[in-house]
Amino acid sequence: MKPLAAIALLALLPATPTMSQMRPGAKVEKTYGLGLPRDMDKLVIDDSEYPDYPLKPGQQDYQDVDGYRIKALIKKFTAISLQSLDDGQQYWGRIPGTKYGKMTADLMAEEFSKLGLEITRQPFTIKELWYPTHWGGSYAAASGKTGKLLTLFPINETRPTPPAGITAEAIWVGVGAAPDLLGRDLQGKAVLVYSTFVPGGRSHSASDRAGIFNSDTLVTKAGAAMIINVMAVPGNGQFNPEGAPAGPDAVPTMTISQDEGFLLRDLLATGQKVQISLQLDIEKRENVQSQNVYAVLPGTSDEEVLVMAHTDSFFQGAMDNASGMATAIDIARHYAAIPQTQRPRTMVFAALPDHHHGETGRDLMVKTHDWSKVAVVLNSEHTSQTLFYMYNADLMTSNAVSARRWFASGSPEFQQLVKRTLQDFNVSVYKVPEAHAGGSLGGVSPYAPSFHIIDHVIYHTTLDTPEFVPAVGLGWSERAFLKIIDETDKMTMAQIRGAEKLPNPIQ
Repeated sequence: MKPLAAIALLALLPATPTMSQMRPGAKVEKTYGLGLPRDMDKLVIDDSEYPDYPLKPGQQDYQDVDGYRIKALIKKFTAISLQSLDDGQQYWGRIPGTKYGKMTADLMAEEFSKLGLEITRQPFTIKELWYPTHWGGSYAAASGKTGKLLTLFPINETRPTPPAGITAEAIWVGVGAAPDLLGRDLQGKAVLVYSTFVPGGRSHSASDRAGIFNSDTLVTKAGAAMIINVMAVPGNGQFNPEGAPAGPDAVPTMTISQDEGFLLRDLLATGQKVQISLQLDIEKRENVQSQNVYAVLPGTSDEEVLVMAHTDSFFQGAMDNASGMATAIDIARHYAAIPQTQRPRTMVFAALPDHHHGETGRDLMVKTHDWSKVAVVLNSEHTSQTLFYMYNADLMTSNAVSARRWFASGSPEFQQLVKRTLQDFNVSVYKVPEAHAGGSLGGVSPYAPSFHIIDHVIYHTTLDTPEFVPAVGLGWSERAFLKIIDETDKMTMAQIRGAEKLPNPIQ
């Protein structure tokens, strides 16, 4: 197995390569660049190992779709994220307002332009952008054992420390539920909470989003100095979820890997005191410049099929959302090869840069687009992911593509078309669809019939790498999307929309 260019494991583990060793030519020492699991050489599955199936009768129109070609596009986008890491960015990825966000938008425009689509850009200003500029932490046990905490990562929108940092005595509170806190003195403590995925890197049990543990009321109001969520994923990954405490009692809230968290837990289990020091600097960047990118492929009418994809990411963001961007580009390639006379509706592709940072671009699109012309919206987001399992004290991969959340709005006929087509094209989904669209689609679905699939397990983590985005899943997802679009092209706007009147915000 060749070394993985995207992964570096924690230096404190024996015989484990650093990122500099695994990525020849890296410009700076990546002491904070970490990945998981411990035994990647055993767990990465070659794309050829995933089961694939012959096209069924009636699916031959989509034999041009090649999941390997889509995956090659994904690697162009993750290369931008890795460049930000090579440039020494601790808060790394395709972050809006940075040159890496602009590089991503430019690459989207370039790929669409090569296919002959007409490109327009819609500049906008993000009024305020939360941006951590530097952080670091360490521990010191009464026995004299000390060390850096290399996997610490700030949770989105958390509070900074004072400039001098914070040093506090560590306390382990289990999963942080009310029974774990009975009789515990949290005043001035560094509170360690064990947090499980429910089901993934963005939603975890110690987040308000999960509805399991409201850290704002249970811990910060008890006077904690800081919160460290020990993420229950074997290995030494880094995580940037949501759910940092807000309000007047909020304190700095970080994630840490399970391996480092258990190191602290085991020190505390000996009965000795452990001090944790943390420094976290955060900027509130104002009037940050960004832009939406639109690409148009004319049809025989001004009715539209809108394909949207967000372009920002934390870490490599291979699935979230390089998979969606690459799929959108390949959809454009498929339709650009068809004569305009055979395209009943105009195709509009929207690349939106700040999904994880306020959705200013998406909301601007909602306000300025004429939704009366939109027949259907496809949100191209998180389209293929390896199915993972927790396996004893480690992770286990499989040669299966993970099931996705899914959503469809519009007429019952259209919703059934989406459900049936996903099944026909081997796209596994949850039994129960979303009641309300998640992801970028949430603010768009009220204005036009919409659909998407969206995986949500290892996103917002360093595990979201191209190695875990199966080409097979990319191919079948796109074929299903194309079939849905082609079938809706045979339907009138009224048939797709149904009886319910949809609002048009620009009227």
